[in-house]
Amino acid sequence: MVLVLLACLGNALALTLQRKAAQDSARQRGLSAGSFRDMVRRTPWLIGTAVFGGAVICQVLALRLGSISLVQPVLVMELPFTLLVGWWILGGALRRYEWSAVGLMSLGLVVLLACLRPHGGDALAAGNLRWILGTLVTLAALGLCVWIAKTSRAVGKAAFFGIAAGIGSGFVAVIVKAMADALAVGGLGEVLTTWQSYLLIPVGPIAFWTLQSGLRAGRLLASQPGLTLGNPILAFLWGTGLLGEEIAGGWWVLGGVAGALLLTVGVFLLARSPVLAAQEGTPSASRATGNTSSRRVR
Repeated sequence: MVLVLLACLGNALALTLQRKAAQDSARQRGLSAGSFRDMVRRTPWLIGTAVFGGAVICQVLALRLGSISLVQPVLVMELPFTLLVGWWILGGALRRYEWSAVGLMSLGLVVLLACLRPHGGDALAAGNLRWILGTLVTLAALGLCVWIAKTSRAVGKAAFFGIAAGIGSGFVAVIVKAMADALAVGGLGEVLTTWQSYLLIPVGPIAFWTLQSGLRAGRLLASQPGLTLGNPILAFLWGTGLLGEEIAGGWWVLGGVAGALLLTVGVFLLARSPVLAAQEGTPSASRATGNTSSRRVR
């Protein structure tokens, strides 16, 4: 669990730094391809990418020790961590609203995992047919979201790029789980001879591109829910549906559903936070935060 929380913190710091670079670039260069090249040369973006690499290492170690259905849902706590890190780096003021949303997310996650107790599974024993069908369906869903995003405007673009980024990052976690299991079985040689490892070559850059597109497509309110929830949902479906991971049955499933609902509501509430919006640099959000600060001073 400690490794997953460290991965959350690292992802939050990386996302905040990359968002800062994206904001600075967009303000100076607009939303052209040139601004993307400008963004990736900025110091915050480079530092954020390095931090992200450290977070990936923590996540890989966590996936080696636990099931993907357990590890990936915990990563939703990246959103509260992003709020806290953004507050530290980009400024703002946390209110009762934000703390309530964070509390709701935390409660939902605890209920979800305590009720379902995901465990077991073997990524390498799932069989080639399951892997091939799962890969095709996952890539089709990701491609559909990207197509909808490219043909949509404003909110729709941000929302579907966010969902695509969530699917992409979730699928990367699935592939990394297979690589981690292969490493445990036969070392680096087993990883190199496991064909699932080579899925990371096309999927990794696609996931990275959809994430950057989601960051630059529009308001966090639209992109963040899909980005936050898409990852654990896809990983959970892969884990329990294809990789043989098990969860508690009977009435415990209802408790898991209740926890998932609480978690989802918390994510949407926190994504609507004026503090997160202000961290994006939107004028209206900044005015709202400023007005709140003024009332607090009075």
